[in-house]
Amino acid sequence: MYSYQGQNYTSLDEVPSDILTAFIQQNVLTETIAIQQNKILFWEEHYMRLMASMRILRMEIPLTFTMENLAEKIQDITRHNVDNDFSGKVHLNVAKMAQPSFEQPIPKTAYSITVNPLEAPVFLYQKATQPIDLYKDHYLSTGLYHTIENAAAQWRAMAWTYVYENNYCDGILLNTDKHIIESLKGALFLVKGNKISTPALDQGCRKTVYRKQLLALLEKSSDYEVIEEAISPFSIQKADELFVLSDADGLYSIGQYRKKVFKTEYTEKIYSLFLAYINSQL
Repeated sequence: MYSYQGQNYTSLDEVPSDILTAFIQQNVLTETIAIQQNKILFWEEHYMRLMASMRILRMEIPLTFTMENLAEKIQDITRHNVDNDFSGKVHLNVAKMAQPSFEQPIPKTAYSITVNPLEAPVFLYQKATQPIDLYKDHYLSTGLYHTIENAAAQWRAMAWTYVYENNYCDGILLNTDKHIIESLKGALFLVKGNKISTPALDQGCRKTVYRKQLLALLEKSSDYEVIEEAISPFSIQKADELFVLSDADGLYSIGQYRKKVFKTEYTEKIYSLFLAYINSQL
């Protein structure tokens, strides 16, 4: 089952060709959303992030793009894919129907919803079995544009090629100031004692929903000191622990960076804290 423009199709052959062409030829903005037992997690935050990204990219926001209507369309397609309670990830994809022109500087918007049911919990904890390393072939500029999920897609694809060629679990990205941005998979957190450091948004990292939720949760706890700042790559080797938080993949701890081997004690506690918070939203 496929969902395009709010309509469900049993075959891609049924989808109007101009809509499919938009997703093939234009840049696609994707919001990855977790659903647990038919409950859309952090839906308001995902919706506001999507709207902000579309405004930055000068995309048309159709009148049907209300929070209530999109939630209904998401739940409709999940019901068609799974008979009982749905748990998994949904990708809400948005693209311009054409390139901007004098006649239509802001083209109409096409959107699709794709579904990925999961038997495992939607928020997982994993331990990386391969090391992580810096990607230094190219650097990303800072600024508002790079907080968008699909920003610099070609640049990130080159970084993934470097990761796969060298058998790393992930790659750490740097900005033009040679400061850490994030990893390819998600927000990067350095743990030193009870101090949790992560790159600030003005460094160029993506403004993800899980990142925002975890930071708010940690700031309420007296057990941790949370700092958003510019972080030098040299700080990685001084950290006790290193973990990545991703809207798509959950939380995973990094075991090794070059000769530095990391612990996982605080990371596991943070995962348990965040998982309990997610479960409280159901």
